[in-house]
Amino acid sequence: MCWFAAYTKPRSEFKALEHFSRCGVNAYVPEYSEKRAWSDRIKKVRVPAVSGYVFFEIRALNYDLVNLNPYVKNVVKNLGFPVEISDAEMIRLKNCLKNYTESLEIKFGDSVKVNAGLFKNKRGVVEKFDSNFVTLLVNSIKLKLSLSEARLSAIG
Repeated sequence: MCWFAAYTKPRSEFKALEHFSRCGVNAYVPEYSEKRAWSDRIKKVRVPAVSGYVFFEIRALNYDLVNLNPYVKNVVKNLGFPVEISDAEMIRLKNCLKNYTESLEIKFGDSVKVNAGLFKNKRGVVEKFDSNFVTLLVNSIKLKLSLSEARLSAIG
């Protein structure tokens, strides 16, 4: 069995996950809970940690099965071939939301290193900082990444 990733339509990660589950396909969307405030209430909501993607496990990639899911756009490819994700990487992805560290004083322009999760030991520059999340520019993999402050450590 191999893991693959697929792009989802905007805000449809959990719908794609549910559709794969109904079809008997083992699927996964990394998620965390967040409290969101509206004018009349505060509610705890599920938020995808990697927005725009759903991960699924099947024996061999079957485009007919993937295309049946109305919430999926396309399978993630590299150089025209579908990207296979190893079980070790999926275990790392599933465990990345569990490892939190103490919070730091981080500000715009700081150079930081990711301590835990899928992007462990990657270095980046803080592009944006708000109360709950830090957005990093990770040049080595050309990625803009949004993480909780607890997963980072200052460099130098």
